[in-house]
Amino acid sequence: MFYILSCIVALLYVFFDVNYFLRTIFTVVIGRLFEKRVKITDPTTIYGFCFTQDLDIAGRHMNNARFVRDLDFSRFHFYDRTGLYAEMRQRHTDAVQAATSIRYRRVIPIFTFYKIESQLLYWDEKAFYVEQRFVTPHDGFVRAAVLSKQVMLRARADEMVTTLCGGQVEKPALTPDLDLW
Repeated sequence: MFYILSCIVALLYVFFDVNYFLRTIFTVVIGRLFEKRVKITDPTTIYGFCFTQDLDIAGRHMNNARFVRDLDFSRFHFYDRTGLYAEMRQRHTDAVQAATSIRYRRVIPIFTFYKIESQLLYWDEKAFYVEQRFVTPHDGFVRAAVLSKQVMLRARADEMVTTLCGGQVEKPALTPDLDLW
């Protein structure tokens, strides 16, 4: 029996990124158990730790690809805590990451805690525009700033915001960075 379970686990790790799915589930479940729901216009925060699996070839700081991977966890958390995921399921729609612009400002060294703050900046009829920031809590420095565009398939993003806010909501002003997109 142990041999069969070992083979199954090994095959799962060969064919799937098991740690990615485990971290996603962990992030969403912890959010549901210990955090309150927030409005879609409010920020959400998750925490991370730069460990040996996150390092670049120099072995001293987080690999740029790990930044992007952690954005997924933060985005899933944002969707869940704001009620956006439930609204997407109700409308039978999905979101596609259509664009991402990352500005790396400073490295995240090995064995360093960091947090990722996500906030909806703007929306139109087709997409949500979200800012995500990697911040090290010990100094409050923004290590990376990210703008992303998430396009809704088969649903209007502006109608979803109106529903989640319980009525009409004033759209924020378009930021200069988003205006360039």
